[in-house]
Amino acid sequence: MWLPKLEYNDSSASESSGSLSRFVNLNLSLHKAPVIESLRLNFDVYNRNIVYSIENWVLTAANRCVHELRVTFMHYKLATLPSNLFTCKSLVILELTGKIFVNVPRMVFLPSLKFLILRRMIYSSAKSLQKLLSQCPVLEDLVVERNSEDNNIPFTVSVIVPSLQRLTLKISRGYHLEGLVINTPSLKYFKILDYIEEYKEDSSYSYYFEDTTKLEEADIESTYLDINKFVRSIRSALYHEGIVFGQLQHLKLCSCGPNWSKLLVRLLKDSPLLRDLEVYLNDDYTYSRVDAPVSWQNQLDYVPTCLLASLETFKWTVVYGSHEEIDLGKYILRNACCLKAEEKLEMAKQDLSLSFRGSKTCQLVFV
Repeated sequence: MWLPKLEYNDSSASESSGSLSRFVNLNLSLHKAPVIESLRLNFDVYNRNIVYSIENWVLTAANRCVHELRVTFMHYKLATLPSNLFTCKSLVILELTGKIFVNVPRMVFLPSLKFLILRRMIYSSAKSLQKLLSQCPVLEDLVVERNSEDNNIPFTVSVIVPSLQRLTLKISRGYHLEGLVINTPSLKYFKILDYIEEYKEDSSYSYYFEDTTKLEEADIESTYLDINKFVRSIRSALYHEGIVFGQLQHLKLCSCGPNWSKLLVRLLKDSPLLRDLEVYLNDDYTYSRVDAPVSWQNQLDYVPTCLLASLETFKWTVVYGSHEEIDLGKYILRNACCLKAEEKLEMAKQDLSLSFRGSKTCQLVFV
């Protein structure tokens, strides 16, 4: 068999799982192509044979100079990975999802890896992720999902990757997550989804940002409990011109947590080239009323540069029509000189329609 791309998928709970395991074993043993371009393994149900076979299948792929490897295993039993995977010179794309035990060996080096996706992994130690990332010299795109059930050891998500350009984090704040450290001087896109599964007074954790001066787009959906700590941590990324996000052009911010508008105030101040701004509310939070925006007149002692010179689009969904929200909309309309269009909800239509607009080309669109 000479097929360069292989995919095996089993989501049934029938006895066929055992047959599939035998089929994959035979299939890979007869595979003659010197290179496996892509191997995808997707198993949603438990099967004893599959648990113990995944390591051998990945071993075979690594020995055949695999370029793309995607493994999904969803069960309480842990699947393991062979040590040679962590020194695979040909690997460009690696995606691991589910109950997969990651024990990074002493020898690890992935010289070609550009795309890494790690969802709900079980790590052997608190430093496993950091150790793995430190040996990926050309990594460009990273997705990390952490859940409070993933590990029973204190854990800091540490992303220190000079080559990284895109970073997506989905983090559940639990008892064992201590902090988030980001040092990515080449980062252009940053997305964080930060949520609480069950409220606890000590569920917050520390943020530390360093060197994000090339950031162009940010998508922030956070219910972070202490916004002041969050802002101060971003401030640690300052460079000599005193601006945090000197290249940021697109900002998407969820209004789903205490003091979200304070964060928006700071981001507007620190993003002089911001062009597109969207404030939205995630479906998970629409059932509850979030905090109203702060008084913008009290927060801003000067008009941010982006409002005067660069902001072209402003989209705001799920507006409750409070006085604070209307004031926020009025403030942006009055001071944003380059707006091309506005989108607002019907309940704020009358007040916003009567507002003075700083941009002569701005048109209100009510949806």
